[in-house]
Amino acid sequence: MSGNSHNEEFKLIVISSPDGFDREIQDVIEMFEHGLKYFHIRKPKFSTSRLREYLGKINPKYYNRIVLHSHHELCIPFKVRGVHLTQRHRKKNFVASWLRMKYIKFRRPSIEVTAACHTIGSLKIQNKDYAYIFLSPVFDSISKVGYKSTFSEDSLEKMLGKTGYTVVALGGVDEDKIEQAKQWGFNGVALLGSLWKAKDPVEKFKRIKLKCEQIVST
Repeated sequence: MSGNSHNEEFKLIVISSPDGFDREIQDVIEMFEHGLKYFHIRKPKFSTSRLREYLGKINPKYYNRIVLHSHHELCIPFKVRGVHLTQRHRKKNFVASWLRMKYIKFRRPSIEVTAACHTIGSLKIQNKDYAYIFLSPVFDSISKVGYKSTFSEDSLEKMLGKTGYTVVALGGVDEDKIEQAKQWGFNGVALLGSLWKAKDPVEKFKRIKLKCEQIVST
């Protein structure tokens, strides 16, 4: 369910940089140690073996906090939390993606599936298969130049109040935007550019996590 229920967790999700490796892994491990529950690995240029190497450097006790955006078949040996279906997965390779997901669900029945959308209208379509979905760009993007939000406050509040999805705000999320996202009715926020462009990503994460906790408790 959505609509900002008081009992529902306000999710704080970290999305990997597109190509970082060793330094990023060290930062992410520290974030796990400081309470990061959701880490999405989005590495569009990584081969299966490169992604396997990346995962191999993370303690297996944290795999249940990781969601893979590509090479979904790795979710079986690594027992990660979930897989993310991009628009490309859902449109271009529909049959192949559907078959792969059937196989993954057969092997890992409890695995979470997440997705992303870029229009308010997408929130009207109900799909119980998704644990949560990203809506972007909610604010002007920090990581993508010229990628600006096109949503109005009014349309966001109306749709977030009605949708059955758990919706996470993505795009331009920084410390000063979290309260606004919560007020509009989002069930969480995802960090990308604001985190990886920071001088110290771990300290940045800790500050934002504290901010989320303060907003939820008020």
